[in-house]
Order: sequence, then structure tokens, then C-alpha cells
Amino acid sequence: MSDLSNRPPQYTTQERIPFWRDGRILGVLAQIIFVIVVGSALAWFIGNVGANLVRLGPAQFVCLYGTEEKWSYRCAFDFLATEAQFDIAESVVPYKTSDAYWDAIKVGLLNTAKVSFIGIILATILGTVTGIARLSNNWLLRNIAKAYIDIIRNTPLLLQLFFLYFVFLLLELPSVQQAIQPLGLPIFISQRGVNFPKIVTLSSFAIWFAFVILGIIQAQYLWMYLGNREEKTGKASNRAWWCLLSFVVVVAVGWIVASSTSSNEGFLVAKAERVREFEDLESMMERRLGIGNLGLLSEELAKENLTADDVTAAALQVCSLQGAASEVNFTAQLRAAGIPYKVARFARPDQAIQAYDDEEKACDVFVASKATLAAERDVLGNSAGHLVVSVREAPARWSVPALEGFNYVGGSKMSLEFTALLLGLVVYTAAFIAEIVRAGILSVGKGQSEAARALGLSEGQRLRLIVLPQALRVIIPPLTSQYLNLTKNSSLALAIAFPDLWQVMTIIGNQSGRSIQPILLTALTYLTFSIIISLFLNWYNKRIQLVER
Repeated sequence: MSDLSNRPPQYTTQERIPFWRDGRILGVLAQIIFVIVVGSALAWFIGNVGANLVRLGPAQFVCLYGTEEKWSYRCAFDFLATEAQFDIAESVVPYKTSDAYWDAIKVGLLNTAKVSFIGIILATILGTVTGIARLSNNWLLRNIAKAYIDIIRNTPLLLQLFFLYFVFLLLELPSVQQAIQPLGLPIFISQRGVNFPKIVTLSSFAIWFAFVILGIIQAQYLWMYLGNREEKTGKASNRAWWCLLSFVVVVAVGWIVASSTSSNEGFLVAKAERVREFEDLESMMERRLGIGNLGLLSEELAKENLTADDVTAAALQVCSLQGAASEVNFTAQLRAAGIPYKVARFARPDQAIQAYDDEEKACDVFVASKATLAAERDVLGNSAGHLVVSVREAPARWSVPALEGFNYVGGSKMSLEFTALLLGLVVYTAAFIAEIVRAGILSVGKGQSEAARALGLSEGQRLRLIVLPQALRVIIPPLTSQYLNLTKNSSLALAIAFPDLWQVMTIIGNQSGRSIQPILLTALTYLTFSIIISLFLNWYNKRIQLVER
């Protein structure tokens, strides 16, 4: 028999753990305390806001059309429908001082979205290249990338913006007349900003764009067809080349079709000028200059048979509407034909037709769409003495900046403030992205790179096909924070007078006397930006995650 005396003593009642040592009870108490603290903080916040609203008075809640005796939160934002009465230097959409506060907010919102969107793209490219250079075997490239990262990351962004705007751009850039033109390209950098070409679309663009979509679909089907044929025959075919060629052919055919089928552009000219088609303008200029061939104009100038003043005096005077695509289409053909011209731009068609019909003959021709020309010709005193001449139309034209007087016209422009803000945000954020990219690349096992080299892949193929796809799982989560930081840091535009959302809201608050509403709208806007960026990158992060069995 076993020795019963060695058995442990038996307890009939279970020993209770004191509540201050019971993990379950402590967890519940912690949650209760947390709820009490959060509720107290919210109550203090709401009470503080209410007290401040009482201090501000009922003027914060006055309805736009009449004052109510009691405060009306429904009317708290009515004041945003009144005229803004302040100018905004840079706008993505048309804006004038007589527009409402809502329109001013839309301008600031679009300016913030523009600089954030472009900045995210450029910062991602610069940060990725710098992060790869940080791991390069080249000593000079590696240390240049390291110095850039260390200097930028440890310098306040506001200080960098001040340096870029007040020291580098304002003081170092030349005047408009001496603008920098890098590599001879039609890009002009001066103290007025950066002027560069832009694409202007005409009415036939929709037809051509349909062919572009058709070309993309055809290229995809051709890619799949050639891939299936490779699997069956075992013979490789240059799929990329054939797909690109088919796409180019379809797009080119679409360009020809769109150009030949559309006839919506024209110019108004007096019948006395004996101009019945565009080519007659060359004959008209030859008569004015007294030369037999307009192509010999440069030779006549070299022989001093003609002077620059003679050419200027005989130049074709063109009336056009401001920012009209018709002007870009017409002047592009004038330059191709070698016809000297001058352009007078007007805000409204009635102003242009008045200048065209002036006794002093301020304009020889009025360029616009045929519908506009037909409507304006009817208001002329002698409408039968004027003719609408067709102008060949292309789906799209390049609008190239040209110096006229003391500024550039045509093309697109980035103001100096926008340029400084964009450069500052890109350079600053890219330094942080570079370290994220470097950490992501280092997280991929060395065996992956060794296997890629053993297969004969080049360094570019190794990074593009092996390393970076695996590194994205590490890169994307912290990259989200940098995108959010760039978007929120755009509010520093106030320091260099760029009209972003925060500056517009500040002006509205100071001008209207309302303080709560602009701040609330600004907070909700930045919160919306953050949610959109986070949702997109979280969705993409899930798409690239490894699927485990």
C-alpha cells in the first residue's frame, strides 16, 4: 500500500484571489477608467467650445437673409454664400472676386490637391532612386545619397521653404527677358515662375481618343494572341514590339480620320482681302511685303531689302478669345507657313468682333469656332461683306509659351510660390522615403539576389523583378505615413504666400469674423484627404501581400 502520509493536504474551499491582483477585474476597471477619462475630455471640449461660442455671440449663427432671435446652427454656414471680395493669385479653375466664399474654398482645395498629388508622385520617384543609390556599390553615388538624406532629414521643412523661395528662386533666377531655357527646350524659368508647353484639345479630340482606346484594346488582344501562339509553337515573338506597332498604327489612322472629318474651326475675314482659303493668307502677306515668295522673307531681311519694322507693320493682325484653342490651332499653322502675325486677345466675343469691325482695323481676321463666327458676323453692319474661312483642325495642338511684352503668353505656368512649395515638399519627403525604400530592400534575403544573379539577370532586372516586388510589403505601410505628412505639410504654403486651402480659410476667417466654421471645414478636409490616401494604400498593401496556405 502507498504511503498516504506523503499526499498533499486537500482543501475543501478554493482560495480567492484579491481583486487588486485579479487580471480580469483589473482589465474591466482599466476600461471603465478609460471611458471616464475620454468622456470627461469630450465633455470639457464641448463645454469649452460652447463657452467660446457664447463669448463670440450670436453673430456666428446669423442667417444670410435675416437675423433670427434664437441661435440657428442651420445658418452657421450661410455666410459662405456671400461674395468673397478677395483675389486669389493662382487658381486651377476660373475664379473672380465676385464669387462666393464657397468658390474660394474650392480654389484653395484644388490647389492643395494639385500640389499634394504632384508632390506624392515626384517624391516617390526621387525617394526610390535615392534609396537604391544609398545601397549602390559606387562609393561616390552612395555617399552623395547619404549626405542628401542626412542634411534634408535634419533640417526643418519651413527653413527649407524659406531658403528655396526667398534666397534661391527670388534672388538667383533672372528676369523674364533673360529667362533660363534648359537644353533649348520651350521651357522658360524666370522670376515670374516656370512657363512650359501644354496640350490643347480641339473638338475632333473625342474622335481621336476613341481610336486611342481602340488601339489599347487591340494591343491587349494581340498580346494574348501572340502569347498563346508562343505556348503552342515554342517560338518566341517580340510581343512588345508588335503590340506597340499596332497601337501606333491605329492611333495614327485615328489622327488622320479625326483631322479630315472635323471642320469646326475658322476665321472671319473681309471679302475685300481676297482670301477664300487658308493658303490665300500667304498671297496676302506677299502683297503687303512686296515680295514674290514668303519663303524668301529671311533672305530679304538679310539683304536689308526689308527691315524688322516693315515685317512688324505688315504682320497679320489676329483677334482671338483669351485661352481659346482656336488661336493655338490657327497660329500653329501660321508659324508653319512662315506668316508673321500679332494676336490681340479679348475676354468676350463681342469685344473681339468690335475690334475686328473697328474703322482703324485693329484686326485683319477674327479666329474662333465657326458657330461663334457665324453668330458674331450677323451683328456686323455689312455682314455680307465678310466671309468665314475654314481652318484645318488637328485633334490636339501644343500651346508653346511666347514672350509678349513683359510676360509670357500661351502654354502653362507654375508660379514661383507653387514651384518653391512643390520643390520643398518633394525634396523633404523624398529623403524619408529613401530610407524606407532602403529598409525594404535590405529586408529581402540575400539569397534572392544571389539566385537572380545566378540566373543571369542584370542588376536592373534583379531590382525590378525580384527585390522591389518583395520589398513593397515592408515599404507600403510606412510610406502611407509619408504621403499623409506631405499632404498635411502643404499647409506651410502660408509662409510663402501660396493660396492653398489653409491660406484661403485664414483669409475667410479674418474677413468674415467667423472663426469656428473655417477651422472645422479645414480639419474635415485634411481628414478626408488622409482617409482617401490611407484607404487606397491599405487596399494596395493587401493586394501585394503573400497568400499563405
